[in-house]
Amino acid sequence: MKPIKKLSILLSSSAVALLIPSVAATAYAATTKAAPGQVRAEVNGKSIPAIAVGNETYLEWQALKSFQTPYEYLGDGKFAITGGTVQGVVYQGNTYLPWAKVGAKIKATKLKGGGFNFTSVPVPHDYEIYMDKQSAPVGSPAPINVLVGDNDESVPHQLITLSVTGNAYFSSDQDKNTLSDYTDEDGSYIAAVDDSHAETVKVTASWKDPSGHVQSTTTSVTFSPASTTTPATPPAGDTVVASVPITTYQNAVLFNAQAGGSDVLLQLDTGAFEPLITKSLADALNLPNLGDIQVEGVGGEDDAYVSKITLSIGGTEFPDIPCIVDPSYSGVPLFGYGFFQDNGYDLLVSQKDSTLTILK
Repeated sequence: MKPIKKLSILLSSSAVALLIPSVAATAYAATTKAAPGQVRAEVNGKSIPAIAVGNETYLEWQALKSFQTPYEYLGDGKFAITGGTVQGVVYQGNTYLPWAKVGAKIKATKLKGGGFNFTSVPVPHDYEIYMDKQSAPVGSPAPINVLVGDNDESVPHQLITLSVTGNAYFSSDQDKNTLSDYTDEDGSYIAAVDDSHAETVKVTASWKDPSGHVQSTTTSVTFSPASTTTPATPPAGDTVVASVPITTYQNAVLFNAQAGGSDVLLQLDTGAFEPLITKSLADALNLPNLGDIQVEGVGGEDDAYVSKITLSIGGTEFPDIPCIVDPSYSGVPLFGYGFFQDNGYDLLVSQKDSTLTILK
């Protein structure tokens, strides 16, 4: 079993700055035998587009693939890589990255006639997968947070597989007991498990790491009997429109709605306006594209589009709710306050009763 200290470092790895040592002096740009605006460079003996930024050589972002460096593109020339992010330079429609940050450890060797050949230096890896979870009452989503790391640093955009035993199934995945998806730029993936029975189930997460080995971990999730407590009485003059069980996890309020015959895991977000939907969910529900829009994303502005989604919350159907579909967003869909404002609804969240109640 991994030490607790190591796991706690992994959980906060998104805040760790990336420091990559080099084993050569600064790779000053060469200007011989290169196209106008570019400098001469090779990766593993093969020519690659490169430019000079000051006296430093920047390699075309495809060098990440050449060195098999895990990455996720965040937009505006910014990439998430193992342990952090790297900001590139966009030149003539292509993105270039500092040579020392395209791999875990890179060596620059001078070429005859100018320029450099860049190769990787072997480094030790310690890949691991960790799963945090929270049990819940029957009817409430039980959150699962999977993180993958290498030497205590997060590894972005990794394909993981989840499975659950018993009568449980995964929210937002057509009521299946298995699913496969990619971690985000911080090497994490949040899902939720639901169950109609009071029971303890086992959830297993597995990951084929960049070295080709399968890492796995299993945890138990307990669904307790649903609460029989009478929900809090609404304020005088208010009428209950809908009420749904919630789970509070890492300061987030999570609940299930239904769309297209399946559960949809949502996070209440009063800091957002329109509900924010992932592209995968929009595709599964065949949501229409009603017009392009720019939204603020992790790496700057993202291209998104306006749509509408019909949700059933606590058995009450809410048709054609305006929403935003952001292809760059991979987290839990957000349910913003615009829904309440547009419809004149009040919101009552009771931690005591673990319920979210919509009032009119």
